Amino acid sequence: MSALNLKFAAATILVFIMISGCKKDKQEAYQSTGHITGYDMRMCAMCGGYFITIDSNDTTSPPISYLISNDLPQLGFNNDTKFPVSVSLNWQPDTQRGGYPHIIVTKIKVN
Repeated sequence: MSALNLKFAAATILVFIMISGCKKDKQEAYQSTGHITGYDMRMCAMCGGYFITIDSNDTTSPPISYLISNDLPQLGFNNDTKFPVSVSLNWQPDTQRGGYPHIIVTKIKVN
């Protein structure tokens, strides 16, 4: 009996080690998907930045597009980036800016 219990315990430990070593690829959940469409070329005091359209925007009376308050290099983009760019993102309204609706991007991934 002792040898059978030892084999059972060894097999149980081996199975536990194999199961605990498995990792699932976690899909990062993002709040929204959207498209960065390009630079705001308007000539005004509050202009500049990049336009983004957000799909499935559930805010009350959402605008057609927003301006991103972040600098794009902070988000991993550079001057060679070709627009439009499809992205997944987490964001929040930028309440410090007036005029055209601005957002602050807190997390972004190019799709």
